[in-house]
Amino acid sequence: MKNVTMLALGLMLAFSQAAFSQAVQEGKAAKKEMKAEKKMAKAREKRMEARTHKGIEIAGVSDPKTRMKDANRKEEKAVKKELKADAAMMKAGAKAEKKKAAKVD
Repeated sequence: MKNVTMLALGLMLAFSQAAFSQAVQEGKAAKKEMKAEKKMAKAREKRMEARTHKGIEIAGVSDPKTRMKDANRKEEKAVKKELKADAAMMKAGAKAEKKKAAKVD
C-alpha cells in the first residue's frame, strides 16, 4: 500500500513538474522583459537630461555628447534584453508544443 502511494505521489510530481517548469520559463521571460523596460526608461531619462542639461554635470566628463552616448548604450542594452525576453518566450512556447506533439504532458 505504501509503495502504491509513493508511486502515485511520484507520478503526480512528474506531471506537475512539467507545468511548473513551463511556468518558470515564462516567469523568467517576463522578468527579462521588465528589466528591458526599466533599461529603456533609464535610457530615455538620460537622453532627456542630456538634452535639457539637467542632473549632475561634470565639466569634460558629462558633457551632452557623452551623456547622449551613454543613453545610446543603455538603449542598445535594453533592446538586447527585449530580444532575449522574446527568445525565452519563444523557447517556452516551442517546448510546450514539442511536449504536446510527443504527448508527454
